[in-house]
Amino acid sequence: MIELRAPIHEDLVQPLEDFFCELTRSSWMLFHEGPGKPHFVMGYFDTQEQADESWVFLRKKFKHLPEKFDSIQLEDKDWKEAYKEHLKPWNYENLHWVPSWMRQSYQVPAGDAVIWFDAGLAFGTGDHPTTRLCIIRLIDFLKTHSAATTQVVDAGCGSGILGLSAVQLGCQNVAGFDRDPESVRVSENNRIENNISNKNICFHHAGLEEGFKLTGTADVVLANIISDVLCIYADELVQSIKPGGVLVLSGILNKEQETVRDFFAAKCKESWGKVEVDGRTMGEWSDVALFRI
Repeated sequence: MIELRAPIHEDLVQPLEDFFCELTRSSWMLFHEGPGKPHFVMGYFDTQEQADESWVFLRKKFKHLPEKFDSIQLEDKDWKEAYKEHLKPWNYENLHWVPSWMRQSYQVPAGDAVIWFDAGLAFGTGDHPTTRLCIIRLIDFLKTHSAATTQVVDAGCGSGILGLSAVQLGCQNVAGFDRDPESVRVSENNRIENNISNKNICFHHAGLEEGFKLTGTADVVLANIISDVLCIYADELVQSIKPGGVLVLSGILNKEQETVRDFFAAKCKESWGKVEVDGRTMGEWSDVALFRI
């Protein structure tokens, strides 16, 4: 087994995650030790030839990736443990995201919610700060609102982890959509993996232009998408929120937060009349939450 590793600029993290999330059983993953430390793209392949070919393919998609990478030979047992090393359980209050191989060892507290994810999918595991920022906003919203009556939409659902988490938190009217059909298929697989009924959640193949026509307006809309795309579809996103609801935007670098915040605040005031705006950061990433008053 060959482990491929290359440092990447932080601006590539979200685009790469979006791309990898569309791949089933991806050989790729991202790794980041923490604030101030470098980001890496990593891949695991059976042969050096596969690693070389995959890197050439990835660089055609993302031309700013470095030309060269480091590679090491791993024994099979080392590969299995190395892969697990980068994906750890994470929880916020009463929600837990846990690798599926830990089903027998991880103790979920009584009454808490859990999403089991397959590390083989590599992405959409909740490991990225932008995903975590979204789910924290949802949990905070549910502290003052009934989960049973809260309608949630995940715009650009990727692996479906946000929508599925909403169901596990008690929301009974959840929808997600993504422009890539593979993301919808992966989301459905993850729904089945977590024994979640399709009566409470529905995934649609649609982009931001058509997605809200299928889902209607919602109390909570989670949009973990890069800043440029968020701004392009600002009107659709703003108009998707019910009175008293919240629009949660993530996938935003810290240096972009103020620009995105001001842009959407103006859009919301024009459409809603009144809006409260908040922003949070996690490492090098941030969110913007817009509350319709």
